[in-house]
Amino acid sequence: MTAIIAIAIENYTKMFEAYPDELREFAKENDIELPTITGKRGQALALMAQPEIRGQFYVDRKTAELFFKNINMYSADVIQAFNKSTGIKRMDVKGKYCLKYPFEADKVDIDKRKDANISGDRNLYINTVKEWHREYIIDVPNEKWQVGHLDPTIGDSSEKNLAYQPPIQGKYRDRFKFCKSFIKMWPTAKELVNKNKISEYYTDEEQKILYEALKKKFET
Repeated sequence: MTAIIAIAIENYTKMFEAYPDELREFAKENDIELPTITGKRGQALALMAQPEIRGQFYVDRKTAELFFKNINMYSADVIQAFNKSTGIKRMDVKGKYCLKYPFEADKVDIDKRKDANISGDRNLYINTVKEWHREYIIDVPNEKWQVGHLDPTIGDSSEKNLAYQPPIQGKYRDRFKFCKSFIKMWPTAKELVNKNKISEYYTDEEQKILYEALKKKFET
């Protein structure tokens, strides 16, 4: 069944105090640890798991915002509460969130993290990352930030392609594209093909996926 109907979210005005029994039993049988019910992810999952909703009605950004407003919970990004992995499969409908029913286990992301380990001192590792960001971004005086191109591969000098950037950006100039908040960066095509650097960024399997996508786009 495809989830094609939006939830009548105005009917849900109180926080859920517990998950539906059927979901809790399914989670127990499949060794799935459900999110804390009092958290945003827990409330999102509880909403999607309600007997009158699961497998039939979807949540989108608008209904997600109304839901958290109704139950007096603030979230900077409401969709994250619905799209984060919980171990329960959702329907594959872009921008719409609905649990499959009957319930199905989806533990791929959870299993990948279960035995993940990083050697060395945890706090030292974290503090080193924080210190880098403090030195090169956070504590850099505003007057040292300069206007730079987000995408150096196009001749667009309009405000759409410009942003204030810290001096460290100069180290990557013409090699990467950036988002306005300097959080995400992508290698340019020249960076990828230069001295076969593509292998530094993508595995052979990923390169095959890129190859097939480009082949389909330019040869058909």
